[in-house]
Amino acid sequence: MPLATVALAETPPKPEVPKPAREPRFYVALVGAPDVSTVKFASIEKPMANVGLLLEYRFSRRLRVSTGLLRSTKQYVARRADYDFGAYAANIAHRYFNDVDGTCTVLDVPLNLRYDLLTRPQYRLYGSAGLSSFFMQREQYSYAYTENYRPGYWEGNYVNANRHYFSVLNLSAGYERALSARWSLQAEPYLKLPLAGIGNGKIRLTSAGVFLGIKYGF
Repeated sequence: MPLATVALAETPPKPEVPKPAREPRFYVALVGAPDVSTVKFASIEKPMANVGLLLEYRFSRRLRVSTGLLRSTKQYVARRADYDFGAYAANIAHRYFNDVDGTCTVLDVPLNLRYDLLTRPQYRLYGSAGLSSFFMQREQYSYAYTENYRPGYWEGNYVNANRHYFSVLNLSAGYERALSARWSLQAEPYLKLPLAGIGNGKIRLTSAGVFLGIKYGF
């Protein structure tokens, strides 16, 4: 008698598990911020623009380093005692004034280290610290004074006269929101603290603001 044949059910193929998208190593970000500057809190002036381009490299899941070029305008008031007149101080000893007004255009080259404190698929919370070098493009200083009972006005202008390497401490914290595997948005409140005198008057300039930016990874 012929043997009965038994049909064997085919085992369905296992569904392919999609591989996670490779996280980029390099990033470029376009950032801008309203920037507020002060010299020892003598006065808080209106916010000025701080814009630029940043490059970032990811060492590991949480650690990154960044640099770039920022251009900002610093507007501030410095007390007379906080402005270093150098050899010119003897010439103004008999002038009566309290403050010096300053407006400077600065190229800022930062070098920062970022650590991601909290990582989620859609967002990250991070802290950052580093140093900035300031290249003073234009500096304008002025003050109104009285000398021998007569009013006067002094103004000094300097172009590309001062460079300050790694003279500013950068501190910040930020929130980054993913739009896709490569695009993201970020908001980063920052504080820039002086480690040395800045500009022709060697002032101790402090700046603060909130960077808003869009970032692309590749």
